[in-house]
Amino acid sequence: MRSEEEHFINVQNVFFKHLNLPYDKSIVDDIDEDYDDIPATPEEIEFDKKWDEYFEQKSKLAKKRLDLFKKKYPKLYDEYEKQHYSRLQNYNGLVNNIIEISGLINDLSLDFTFIPYYLCGFNLTLYNIPYCFCSSDVISILAIEFKEFISDKRHIIKQCKNCGKYFIPENLRDIKYCNNIFKDNKTCKELGKQISYKKSLKDDELLDMYRKRYLSLASSVSHYGTEKAIEKFENYKKEGAIMKKKYLDKEISGKDLRKWIENTK
Repeated sequence: MRSEEEHFINVQNVFFKHLNLPYDKSIVDDIDEDYDDIPATPEEIEFDKKWDEYFEQKSKLAKKRLDLFKKKYPKLYDEYEKQHYSRLQNYNGLVNNIIEISGLINDLSLDFTFIPYYLCGFNLTLYNIPYCFCSSDVISILAIEFKEFISDKRHIIKQCKNCGKYFIPENLRDIKYCNNIFKDNKTCKELGKQISYKKSLKDDELLDMYRKRYLSLASSVSHYGTEKAIEKFENYKKEGAIMKKKYLDKEISGKDLRKWIENTK
């Protein structure tokens, strides 16, 4: 049971890693370290030595050619460097995905008969499905499903900033909250901005001070309703919005905002 649990945790972290979600890096890194600790055979050491010598010769020759090219065509060389870096990043990401995810597939086959679907009463005539995958290993099924999922860049999974649950956003916009019911029959998406704003007030003493002064002036208007109270409140709303924005955009310091708020009393 302990072995199965460790395997499941590893699979979970590999999935999280390739979905760009928070994962336990130590678990994935430990697997790489374990692999590195396997001692090499004398044949492998000799092969590595010959390969290193060959690669060193080729890299020296390539460097000389690139240096000549750089001197003769500097603009083209800069463009080459950009494209080369981009291709390298994409290649490394692709290789890592293939190695880690494919390594989870131990038992998988293609089925063109669709017999299990017919037995379950699935109406295949409604769909244009060329084949299906079959396996007795649930991890293999999850891994191939995961590969199919991430192959389409439109498919992403996010973690809700409010409840912490994972969800598939309806579109590719920067959506931070899910549609799960959170409180008082309202979803995280409906309550998200309100919760985020309250949290920002708690985390920032000056924003909390700004809000309390606003409520104090609003209370004076509702209780007294004098022209002076109304004028003070309207001026605070107008100038306050400007000062708050400048503070959030770091155009003024916290000291400046505090001084302005105190001068409105």
